Parts: sequence; C-alpha cells; structure tokens
Amino acid sequence: MENTDSNDLVLWDDLSVVGQYATQGEAHDHGLVILAMGEACWVSVAEEGGKFHLHAEPAAAERVSHELEIYAGEQDDQRRLKSRPEPVDPFHFSAGWDIFLIWMSCLLAVFYFQGQDPHLTDRAASSSIGLISRHEWWRPFTALFLHADVQHLTGNLLSGAVFGTLVSRSIGPLRGWLLILCCGTLGNIFTSLLTYPGQFESIGASTAVFGALGILTGLGFSTSLRLRSRTSWAKVAAPVMAGFVLLGWLGGGSPGSNTDVLGHVLGFGSGLVSGMIVGEMRQKLAKAPVLSMV
Repeated sequence: MENTDSNDLVLWDDLSVVGQYATQGEAHDHGLVILAMGEACWVSVAEEGGKFHLHAEPAAAERVSHELEIYAGEQDDQRRLKSRPEPVDPFHFSAGWDIFLIWMSCLLAVFYFQGQDPHLTDRAASSSIGLISRHEWWRPFTALFLHADVQHLTGNLLSGAVFGTLVSRSIGPLRGWLLILCCGTLGNIFTSLLTYPGQFESIGASTAVFGALGILTGLGFSTSLRLRSRTSWAKVAAPVMAGFVLLGWLGGGSPGSNTDVLGHVLGFGSGLVSGMIVGEMRQKLAKAPVLSMV
C-alpha cells in the first residue's frame, strides 16, 4: 500500500476509487482488506475536503468494493454490540431473611395478642376518624401488624416473603424493609385523608406488601428511563405496566370481599414514587466522583 499525493508519478485515471475516508488511518485499515485479498492499493489525499481516497486496479475494483462492503458491515455490527448496555444485575444485596423473620415474628406475636385482647384491634387499626379527628398518629403504622384471621395473616406473610426479599436484594435488607413500612404507613395515611370525614378502618400488612411491589416497579422504571435513548418507550414503560397488572391481579379483591383496594393502590403508589426516587439517587451516587485524601 502506498501513500501518494498529486505530484507522485501515478496515473490516477488508470485506477479506480474504491473508498473515501475521513482519516488516513481509516483508509489504511480498509487498505489492509485489499492487501489481504492479494491486490495492490494506493491512498491519496483529495484536492478538496481533506478526504483520503483508496484506489485499486480497475480489474479488481468490483471484487474489492464487495469485500469492503462486507468489512464495513462487520465493523458496524461490532460498534452496535459495543454500544449495547451491559446486562444489569438489579440484585446486589442479600435477601435479608433475618429481617424478614423479625417482621414475621412481630406479625405472629401481634396476632396472638389480638386474640388475648379483643380491644387491641380497635385501638391500633388504621382509622380516618382516629387519625384526623382524634390525632391518633400511630394508627397508620400499627395497622400494618394487625390481621383479621389466619388466612389474612398467611397471605400477607407469603406475599411479604416474595416482594420483601426482592426489595432487600435490590436496595439492601435494612433500607428495604424500612422503606416498605414507610410506604405502607403512607398508604394508610393517604387512605384516611381521602375517606375523611367518613369512618374508614382497615388492618393488615397488605398495604406495605403492595408498597414493596411499587418499590420494585419504581426501581425498574428508573433503570428503563436511563436506557430510553437505546430502546423503545414500550420497553421503558414495561416495568410500570407489569406492576399495575400485578396490582390488579393481587390487590383487586373478589366481589363482595372486605378488601382495602384503596389502601393497596395508595401503598403501591407510594412505593412506585419511592422506588423511582431511590433509583435516581442511586444513579447519581454512582456517577459522583470519589474524593480521596492525600
């Protein structure tokens, strides 16, 4: 391969231009393809525009052009592969089974004391009148530990085992369970605010469980938003759509049941917003420069 300019004794009219490139290095890279074919090639500088032309013998021009097209396609494929986001493992932490067991023990203990003290449920249930009129601030939180019967308790324990451990693996066990309980409490507060001045009471950990589902949905949506330039909006919205499907499937309740659907929705909504905030904060912390002291 030879580098030449307009003053070199080369009959350019007798050669065919098989490529035009912005840099000399790029022209040389494509020239290596021609040399690998056993053909000669030359690189010249265009008189205008500063481009680099790659020349070959006219007899081999068609075959050379075909090989250069194949090479260009392979290069494009490699660039696309490099531009794809690395697979993201959302589960960086332990499942936090120890904290789950503490939460489960609390639910079982409170359920036992409910049987011993019939008035415990009345004093600790989430109540719109109790919270707003009587300022009994503890009710939205304590209601998360009360249950109507064994079936109610078992269902929430099983759901909490699934969604709670997934949140733990995503953002850490202690942080995850604190956020789950906060979202459940917020769900009960919002329910009381929306139903007041009517008398509305509810019990159960399901508001917190759906808060956990919302947290997972928010984290997934936050991750999808960061990749929106590389994927379609349908894929970006997929985590939210999946979350709403699960909410409708698990949280809707059967006709005639005494299910706190509003609490489920508001717990999920609190978790959704919280998960998005945590996801964005985690991304900003990951991008923040690390300062070292000398």
